[in-house]
Amino acid sequence: MPVPSLVSAQELARVAEKSYVAQSFQVALVDAPGTDFEPDDAFATIMAGEVQEGLGGYTRQNIAFLTSDIGLYEDGKTALARKAATFQHNGNSGELIKFSHVVLISPNGTTATSTTKLAARATLSDSQSAVFYFDFTLYGVFVAS
Repeated sequence: MPVPSLVSAQELARVAEKSYVAQSFQVALVDAPGTDFEPDDAFATIMAGEVQEGLGGYTRQNIAFLTSDIGLYEDGKTALARKAATFQHNGNSGELIKFSHVVLISPNGTTATSTTKLAARATLSDSQSAVFYFDFTLYGVFVAS
């Protein structure tokens, strides 16, 4: 019979430090309405619909973590501080930023750490902005059988 055990606070802190602290993740907007990406889809497939760099002022955003972003250990998990990526339209009325997905790109820039499909296709125009929040929680459960 499997027996669950919580991973120690020190181990989760070590994992957070090694995997997230001093790492920079990029956040990209992708326009692929109607598409449901799977976790194992190729990075190139996901990014094929990325909004064109410079269109309406679009540029990828970055989020990064510091040691001070590692939260307290509680109930077998440790949360990292919430991070936000803000995309700002540049006000050029002839250019619209349309997107259906938000993609978090790994620090090495070669994989999608996560892909979020929006409930509806979004459009930024006339100096509008869109803010996306990222909440990371590390769970440490060891199961022995």
